[in-house]
Amino acid sequence: MSDSKQPRVFQLITRLLKGGAEGHLIATVQGLDRYEFTVGYGSEYVQSQVDFLENAGVSTKRFPLVRHYNPITTVPAVLSLAWYLQRRDFDIVHTNSTEAGIIGRFAAELAGVPNIVHTVHGIPFSTDRNDILNQFVLTCERQVASYTDRIVTNADIITEDYLQRNIGTVEQYTTVYSGVELDAFADATPADDLPGKRPRIVMIGRLAEGKGHGVLLNAIESMNEDIGSVCIVGDGPLYDELEVEILKRGLDGRVFLTGFRDDIPNVLAASDVLALPSFREGTPRVITEAMASGVPVVATDIAGIPEQVADGESGYLIPTGDAKTLGQRLEQLLLDTELRHRMGQQGTERAERFSVETMVEKTDEIYQDLLGKD
Repeated sequence: MSDSKQPRVFQLITRLLKGGAEGHLIATVQGLDRYEFTVGYGSEYVQSQVDFLENAGVSTKRFPLVRHYNPITTVPAVLSLAWYLQRRDFDIVHTNSTEAGIIGRFAAELAGVPNIVHTVHGIPFSTDRNDILNQFVLTCERQVASYTDRIVTNADIITEDYLQRNIGTVEQYTTVYSGVELDAFADATPADDLPGKRPRIVMIGRLAEGKGHGVLLNAIESMNEDIGSVCIVGDGPLYDELEVEILKRGLDGRVFLTGFRDDIPNVLAASDVLALPSFREGTPRVITEAMASGVPVVATDIAGIPEQVADGESGYLIPTGDAKTLGQRLEQLLLDTELRHRMGQQGTERAERFSVETMVEKTDEIYQDLLGKD
């Protein structure tokens, strides 16, 4: 460990946008005040996130060569990051997300960093991705696992998946659920400016491939058009395409794009069901946020979601790409106020295990265990 009063931790993430992985990282560095953090991020970022960290006293550093699934820049990114790490005395390098996890761990090993931690925020291998890309990522994950002191997953099922793929050994893994400030959602005032009528379905997240927005639109087409409305909350590369698709399908009176909102507790308080038909996820924070808000969830039965949603109790789990079942479950909830209320209460109780306090405490335990071995 370095001679400074506080252990020095370098956290690296591929993109510093406004998603669940970024929220997890920011809550961690805010909650652990016994460490001196530097947050590194790749070519894609939102300036307000950088400003937030800097204003909170956390140093930041951009690495333009760290890019989302760009094999061409991978080797230069590793070399530039290794050079950066060699010139600083970090006690721990903690990587987040797939690309930063691969690049960061190769670089940390080259630089001789004493402790390397990686958090898996979601399983990167999925049927909607190219087989060659899946194999490339798998090969890299197996290699960098050999450099990693601790692999953190946000669901037990993700650990099982990685071990079945021969990524690391069971002793390396620790499950830390992604935490949420539960009180902010339990006590929120409903937003009064959302379009559409109640009951309201809401889908919240980055408008990007893999989230299943098309599946949701297919489901809405199959539903009774006289009940409720849908708000798709978020921004991203698919915004214009979704806008055109909604008009093309004649759903513009029922489905609304709100763009990015920074008042998600208020949005959820003004909503009745959360839909999340993703093709790949980890343990989505937005599901915990919905449960803390008393909002039942209909989501795909993948990754850590079954550890959040009790099927038939706090919501429903559906197969990926199954628009028919999604539509049936959403319509069932929209038509049954008592069912929504009962499932919402169950979700609120389940949300307790996903608090920020628990997440921060378990991360601190990992750091202290590693530092005690130096």
